[in-house]
Amino acid sequence: MLLRKPSNQVANRILAALILVLMGHLLLVALDVKDLFLVYPHFSRLSWLLPLLYGPLIVLLTQSITDPDFRLRPSQGLSLLPFVVYFVILLPYFASSAADKLACLSNAHLVAQQDFGWMNTLTNYLHVGFVAGALVTFYRNVRKRTEHFSSSELIDVRWLKEFLWIVLSVMLFSVITFYARKYRITYLSGIYPAHFLLVVVLVYWIAFKLLHEKAALTPAPATEPAHPAHETEPVVKYAKSGITDALSDDIAQRVTTLMHSEKPYLDNNLTLAELAARMDIPRHQLSQVINTAFGVNFFEFVNQYRLQEFKIQALDPSNQHLSLLGIALECGFNSKATFNQAFKKLEGTTPSDFVKKSRENVLK
Repeated sequence: MLLRKPSNQVANRILAALILVLMGHLLLVALDVKDLFLVYPHFSRLSWLLPLLYGPLIVLLTQSITDPDFRLRPSQGLSLLPFVVYFVILLPYFASSAADKLACLSNAHLVAQQDFGWMNTLTNYLHVGFVAGALVTFYRNVRKRTEHFSSSELIDVRWLKEFLWIVLSVMLFSVITFYARKYRITYLSGIYPAHFLLVVVLVYWIAFKLLHEKAALTPAPATEPAHPAHETEPVVKYAKSGITDALSDDIAQRVTTLMHSEKPYLDNNLTLAELAARMDIPRHQLSQVINTAFGVNFFEFVNQYRLQEFKIQALDPSNQHLSLLGIALECGFNSKATFNQAFKKLEGTTPSDFVKKSRENVLK
């Protein structure tokens, strides 16, 4: 399953590690539920450690999928600091004899007190913090790519955004039921084990997305260095840029003329840098003009032209034998997901409905 997308082996391995940790943790929970820690005492407390790997792995997975320039670096090891600290704290317990562990595990009151103590309490908050950080990373990298690339393959990893929001929901549910169980709140405490079932469902959901829907583990490789995003923002952002109104108007006119005459948008790998090079102007100037004069980012700017071209070609009687996706690909889109999302956002309807209604109007 995890080797379906060989173009990003790092993401594959991180996802594999995450699933292995999830399954290992669930196995330990099952042993605990069946009181098998009394038979295998040396496995006890490992269930306190493994969850501390969730957050770092989820953040790394998000970075590896959404950042084309992602590399594993020593500094990323800092995210494992909670795991290391907990391991050091628990080391005396792990080093103790089976008899000592059994003596501890046989004291139900002590076990309950420790299970809902400060360590597992902090773990819950670390989970929420890491996943929230992963979401911030996801949206930041989406913004970055849509500013500099005309075809964002990040749309093909929407499963990752869904995954992160689902995980965050599970983590928040876990925190609520954790405290409910700790303080014995009626009803809520009884559904505490349910969040483990949600984790099982999550694993199967990942498998479904990757296998049945062929979800991508990586965006298209970047062809230029990453630069700060320039999303559509108030003109105040560019107050000190040095571009006069006259120069801005000139660039806007030139880029409009270029888009109509040479149709560079037909290149599905068109980047901001390439378009700026054609106009012989700095990339940041073109980005600013697109943001301020047209009120969109580069990704949206180019796709507007692609959509107009698609509508012309799709309504051409000589193209009726072609599929809508085939026409879209000829117009510069590089995937069905990218095309459908752009069309729905800008036109408010689906491509098939638009074409059907347009053809019906012609026949009237």
